[in-house]
Amino acid sequence: MRKLKLLILQVAFAVVLLNTLAISQWSKLNTTGNIEHLKNASVIYDPSGNRMIVYGGRNAAGEPTNNMYSLNLNSNVWSIVTQIGGPIPSPRYTHNAYYDINSNSMIIWSGQGIGGSLFNDVWKFSFASNTWSILWEDGNITNAPVRRYGTASIYEPVSGKVTSFAGFTSGGRFDDTWTFDVNSRTWQDKTISLRPPKRCLHAAVYANDLGKMVIYAGQDDNGLRDDIWECQLSSYTWNNITPAVKPPARFWNSTIYYNGGNIIIFGGLSTGARNDMWKFRMGSNLWEFIVQGAVVPPARWGHTGIYIPEQDRMIIFGGEGDSLYKDTWQYNNVSVIGIEPISSEVPNDFSLGQNYPNPFNPVTNFEFRIADFGFVRISVYDITGKEIEVLAESEMKPGTYKVSWDAKDHPSGVYYYKMSSRSFTETKKMVLVR
Repeated sequence: MRKLKLLILQVAFAVVLLNTLAISQWSKLNTTGNIEHLKNASVIYDPSGNRMIVYGGRNAAGEPTNNMYSLNLNSNVWSIVTQIGGPIPSPRYTHNAYYDINSNSMIIWSGQGIGGSLFNDVWKFSFASNTWSILWEDGNITNAPVRRYGTASIYEPVSGKVTSFAGFTSGGRFDDTWTFDVNSRTWQDKTISLRPPKRCLHAAVYANDLGKMVIYAGQDDNGLRDDIWECQLSSYTWNNITPAVKPPARFWNSTIYYNGGNIIIFGGLSTGARNDMWKFRMGSNLWEFIVQGAVVPPARWGHTGIYIPEQDRMIIFGGEGDSLYKDTWQYNNVSVIGIEPISSEVPNDFSLGQNYPNPFNPVTNFEFRIADFGFVRISVYDITGKEIEVLAESEMKPGTYKVSWDAKDHPSGVYYYKMSSRSFTETKKMVLVR
């Protein structure tokens, strides 16, 4: 019995250790089946079938489509979803889509169609019957948002409400906030005096645990934007939460959210296609540049992105960069991306802790303390003094933090890790043993 208890404790410790040493990284999914090259499509995650649903977008010829595709995430097989009978939405791109858990359906609204036509219609697609039903007819009438594309919105499944901000209309860019009640099929104007500036092609996420919608970046009359705003959904009041240090301005990036006020952006379009990744922590209003590792998807814009909390992974598809893409990538262990805060208590001074475990194979961790707000860089060097990896490079608030290093691509030997800021530098030694 004592040996059995010891074995159980060893297994439990191993599980905890594996979870602690989980490393975030990109990998390309080897998918089969057929899907066309798409950009500016909409995407949702359908938990009932563990699949990603991609709808509409622009094809390789740049033409709007109204095709629907499903990626089975158990088998990684793409298939076309047959839309059975009845009315079907017009082809479109830069529209918004949401999953409604109450009716196991997808809801879409707005977008741009053939010949530059704009839409403000709302549709629901039932996954039980593979049929569409229209919730709001297309048309510019009073007491409803005018037709538009490039808007950003979220859906609250409990209240059954869509909340949307801004977009490009026949009258130019707007800065209005609207809600659509799926149950009563009515619009309400929630625009207030203090609100984000006019824009289109921005991104939005639903911070469901905080009761907020967050919008990021986009394009205005003068060019690209780099600001981030939160909207309290109980009152529809806006708050500018843009910090001094922030990612380069962009639009058409993928944006996901996970509980605790964490927002991840990847790629987008600025002076060209991008493939950088950043993390925003709403609690501290700080952006952190994420060092992604050796394997990164090619730079792109107009790609789709979803986050699956139960699997803690982000999946992106398609877009455009140096070429048109129809590839699918996943980023696993999303919740351990970047530098993890351990304590917000202000330390008396800066310090860099010894890595643990040490020796290690192939993952190790170390903690560091920051006494003043400022720029912090953490890097790894080989025995010759050559810098081989940057683990952190960001403005940070005072506190205690932890970062991990995965040395799977490096041989056994002695390595050094270095922490540097404006007023502090320290280097320590670690040993990789395979």
